[in-house]
Amino acid sequence: MKTLFDPIKIGKIDAKNRIVRSATAESYAEGATRLCEANKPVYEDLAKGETGVIITGMFGVDENSGFHGRMPNVLHDGFVPEFRKIADLVHSYGCKIVVQLVHVGAKAMMPEGADKPMGPSDIIMTPDIPVRAMTKQEIAGLVSSYGKAAALCKEAGADGAQIHGAHGYLISQFLSPYFNKRTDEYGGDIAGRGRIVLEALDAMTREAGRDYPVWIKINCKDLVEESITVEECTWLCRELEKGGMQAIELSAGLGFGRSTSPSMPIVKESDEGSFAPEALELAEGIGIPVISTGGFRTPEVIDAWLNKGGIEAIGLCRPLIREPGLVKRWREGDRTKSRCISCNRCYRLQNGLKCQPKQAE
Repeated sequence: MKTLFDPIKIGKIDAKNRIVRSATAESYAEGATRLCEANKPVYEDLAKGETGVIITGMFGVDENSGFHGRMPNVLHDGFVPEFRKIADLVHSYGCKIVVQLVHVGAKAMMPEGADKPMGPSDIIMTPDIPVRAMTKQEIAGLVSSYGKAAALCKEAGADGAQIHGAHGYLISQFLSPYFNKRTDEYGGDIAGRGRIVLEALDAMTREAGRDYPVWIKINCKDLVEESITVEECTWLCRELEKGGMQAIELSAGLGFGRSTSPSMPIVKESDEGSFAPEALELAEGIGIPVISTGGFRTPEVIDAWLNKGGIEAIGLCRPLIREPGLVKRWREGDRTKSRCISCNRCYRLQNGLKCQPKQAE
């Protein structure tokens, strides 16, 4: 019988339990050129709180890959020495840390005078902000950036790198038929729409080494009518497994409105595990670990989902914003559910990612 506190291997990463801190934008960096001191206590609190693996907030992979000026970027001169301090700190608590790599695509905040943000097609995501379709040369450049970013993550002491392929950011835009209307080899069926991910993975394993852990966060559905399907997701994950992908974190939603948000309201226990049925289905079709993320709040519910099939780990985001020491609290015997009330006020990022105490109780 699987339990929340089993030590496990997620690919080549040894984790002391089955809880993964799922990434979100943190907005602590003082400009995209460097990390700031505020990042360190966030990760330290999660590590002290006995989270098994921390996936960082989103780190950009090229110059214009962020959606605001406070999103850090891997490809700047100070990343390696600055992140190594964070990695060493996290490791001192027996925790592992994986860097999430992203280009936000059509959601990008472009500097004044710069070109339009880019996507697979010229489909507008934000009103009044036009989008241009990427050229093949730009796609090749992005793929190369993912390779360089993975090598830098390895050099900086990160235990792995995760491609953000969910929630309507650039890779997700390629995977979704809602956004991807291309007629070349990067569009059409899932083999075409998924080509960029396979190329990015190839670049990452080539630059960082085949053994360096690469994960992906991917949608099982986009929560719109024109959507990636579980069957397409499973096919792509099989191909990624062949290419050296070591773990899949499954989520959903394109994230451009309440109806497409992956952060659903959780009122009762039956709401928990928002995308766990799809995670079970995916786990049956692939041979690498599946992490189910979405709405988990109660340890007994988590244990139940872990024992329904092949889910190997559980991703938590909002509960660990509310209580970074949640996993330790559960391990020490207080197994009451997370205090997170799913109000989503934590995503108001003007002052960085944090629980908003006014409505948290």
